[in-house]
Amino acid sequence: MKALVVEDSAINRQLLCRYVEKMGIVPLQAETGLAGVDLFSSEHPDLVLLDIGVPDIDGFEVTRRIRKLERPNEWTPIIFLSALNKD
Repeated sequence: MKALVVEDSAINRQLLCRYVEKMGIVPLQAETGLAGVDLFSSEHPDLVLLDIGVPDIDGFEVTRRIRKLERPNEWTPIIFLSALNKD
């Protein structure tokens, strides 16, 4: 099983990848939205952990592009991550 981790913060990305590895899942790392879409296209992971606020294109656009790349009858779970908080 493979999980694509799209996160611009190196520390957060490494932490998420360690958690994923501890579950026996192979992490695929991307720092930007476009890199995440490219990696999804080439690797077709089983799960996507996606920061909403990644550079270049936001997580919502990444999701739209991933959905267009999915094969027929394929639906990849996408979990949105965000550190945004409104006080």
